[in-house]
Amino acid sequence: MFESLGRFVVRRRKSVLILFVIGVLAAGGVGSLAFGKLDTGGYSDLGSESAKAATYLTDKFKVQEPIAVLVVDSGNLEVSDPTVMSAAKALEERVSKVSGVTRTISYWSTGGVPSLKSNDSKAAFLFVYADIKAGDFDTFGSIGADIQKKFDGKQGLLTVYASGGGVITHSINEKIGKDLKLAETIAIPLTFVLLAFVFGALVASAMPLVIGISAILGSFLLIFIFSLFTNVSVFALNLITGLGMGLGIDYALLMVNRFREELHHGKSIEDSVIETVATAGRTVFYSGLTVLVTLASLLLFPLNFLKSFGMAGVSVVA
Repeated sequence: MFESLGRFVVRRRKSVLILFVIGVLAAGGVGSLAFGKLDTGGYSDLGSESAKAATYLTDKFKVQEPIAVLVVDSGNLEVSDPTVMSAAKALEERVSKVSGVTRTISYWSTGGVPSLKSNDSKAAFLFVYADIKAGDFDTFGSIGADIQKKFDGKQGLLTVYASGGGVITHSINEKIGKDLKLAETIAIPLTFVLLAFVFGALVASAMPLVIGISAILGSFLLIFIFSLFTNVSVFALNLITGLGMGLGIDYALLMVNRFREELHHGKSIEDSVIETVATAGRTVFYSGLTVLVTLASLLLFPLNFLKSFGMAGVSVVA
């Protein structure tokens, strides 16, 4: 089978190359749409009792997760001090006017509930809520980021530490963006330099990178298709980038080395390609199949976060 595939590639090399380029470009273009459809949730089993209880509270009593949790530190003064109370109420008033915020709850607005302050009475909570549609993580993160930008740090005599779901969501998205940018601007060029040093030829060193990048772009397309039917975690992008480059380079190195060995033994380019596909190609196929089956097992987990890793792994290998 693999020898026949090699012969077909040799006979139709121009057509195969053209279809490959068109396919990769199309996959990259359509797959880029997935970036706006991924979410940062999926850490709980929706079928668990805790998840059902949370859904019940939201549906029946409109209990929501706060978009931001602000820890307000009053320094050497206690949170019940009149000066602190005045500053804290003014702070809460400013927070409540942030676009998207619907209500706030704090130690000061509830009349001094003990559970909302620290044991030493030098800090207290301020919870921020927003009426956001379930699954709208973009808005969730953007409001959280706005609150963090405006209030995190020194606020007069108070010091504010911003956290909570919206703030964390924004931080995660920002971190993933930086990691992907780092891979594009540093990891890929550095890998190319190392491969050029090993092979001593630009074309041979470029092949593993081309295969790796092609695997990544093709995976983005499959992830986009998955996202049309189910929620896919944003962390899938990081796994796709790392696994795509790793497997792509690893398998391409095996193919390139075998091809160069066949040339060294005096075979023609056509015969070398056929032999490479028949031998190294078979190895790559079964190795990839093993990796695919292994990663596909993650699809059996109830946590969407882990399922997304399975989707990403299957997409890369496929």
